[in-house]
Amino acid sequence: MTFDHPFVLSAYIIFIPLILFDFLGKKRRYSYELPDELKRKLKLSVLLFRVFIACIIIALAGPRWGTGFTASEYRRGLDVVFAVDVSRSMDIRDAHLAQSRLERGLSVAGESAAAVSGARIAVAIGRSKGYLAIPLTWDNESALTFLETLDGSSMTGRSTNLESLLDAAAGAFQASSPARKVIVLVSDGESLSGVLKNAIDKCAKDGILINTLAVGSDEGRSVEAKDTSEIRAAVSRRESSVMRMATVRTGGIYIDGGRADAVAVLSGNLLSFARETNAAGGRSEPRQRRSLFVILAIMAFGASKFVPLTRSKPHASLIIMVLIFSPLLQNCSQGKLYLMQANYLSSHGRYDEAIASYHKAGNYEDTAPYAEYGTGLTFYLLDENKAALKRYADSQKMLGTSLSGEHRELRYRINYNSGIIYFSEGDFRSAAEAFKNALREDPRRMEAKHNLELSLMSIERETEENKTEQGNNQTREILFDFIRRKEENQWKSREWNAEDEPAGLDY
Repeated sequence: MTFDHPFVLSAYIIFIPLILFDFLGKKRRYSYELPDELKRKLKLSVLLFRVFIACIIIALAGPRWGTGFTASEYRRGLDVVFAVDVSRSMDIRDAHLAQSRLERGLSVAGESAAAVSGARIAVAIGRSKGYLAIPLTWDNESALTFLETLDGSSMTGRSTNLESLLDAAAGAFQASSPARKVIVLVSDGESLSGVLKNAIDKCAKDGILINTLAVGSDEGRSVEAKDTSEIRAAVSRRESSVMRMATVRTGGIYIDGGRADAVAVLSGNLLSFARETNAAGGRSEPRQRRSLFVILAIMAFGASKFVPLTRSKPHASLIIMVLIFSPLLQNCSQGKLYLMQANYLSSHGRYDEAIASYHKAGNYEDTAPYAEYGTGLTFYLLDENKAALKRYADSQKMLGTSLSGEHRELRYRINYNSGIIYFSEGDFRSAAEAFKNALREDPRRMEAKHNLELSLMSIERETEENKTEQGNNQTREILFDFIRRKEENQWKSREWNAEDEPAGLDY
């Protein structure tokens, strides 16, 4: 056993005067006047109170034993940004390939992203300038959907700037996150503007690995001229040397996009980073046991007050107390401890570690609904509203089989926070329904009533605006019809007058 604060153990010196008082104090002279049963109860009560003091001292000292996880093992292991080049040359279909360069790159990137679990994914795209299209998110479905719908018309511009693309991809990472940072550059390596080496050096300095997926062929193919002023089309080739340079300087790998096993190579590399960070990256250290002694101290203090009041034998009373508190000790040492740890981490902004602790708490039946709710709340703090709503719904499903009176506070919070997300996204009808469900669980909550009124007012305002817009459209149509008719009448009137007026002498 080891202690975080061993100097606290010096507080045990307080037991020296207590022991001396037991043998030399005046209380010993008059102890013969008490009944034997009461004397036994008082002795046991004093003993239990001193056990309470001893447990508190040990808890304050921070005891540790056994093997436990470190903070690095609780973090989410991998952040991946797919940097996709969407320049004109990526639309070329090389002779030996059935797909264009962009189609091949997106296919490999999408399948690799789907195969990697436990990673946050982002997408950056670039042509003459790079942009972060999808920020890092645990809702990987949105990133995969974007990759499936991406094409060469997503951006405009004539040149290719891979430096700007890598800068945009590197900007997606959070400096405070302990996760491994990897950029997957999907390109043919042609860069007509910018200095790619500067972006590569910056990534190497920040500890960002660059994996390159080089698409196209070394033989190349001509780029179709879109302007008639262009005399001949230029030949676009894959710049393998440029793509290899990025991997060598940052420690990534070079992947030939034409390989049949390109998906397996890329996904295997990304999965190795995730396993390395989650398992081998953590160091072994003794497990923290402070909570165990806190619970023992509470049990000892309660027993010291309970034993003198019992009419039965004090030892039997002590056994009853142990039986009463043993389920609490068992529960607190498993799922609920993980849940308390996750709540603490989330409240201090350590969201990656909190999500992992919530995941561990979700393995226990009694804490699984609360773990799902906590995960959803953490996603909401990270602006992942869709993922948060999904977690809230999963927590609600877990509570579906329980009685209506059970977990009332959790049911209220699920519905209330769902309403907050719906309202912030402008879905006022869903927000009103969520706030109604929250009030069904607890009708006394004024904040839910207030937000329900705001939702209903927003629905009414939205309906009035739609009616006003429709009325304005009808008014415009009537006004235009009136003007058209008036113009026709004026034209007919002028035409008629011109025929009536004499144009001159008729010979």
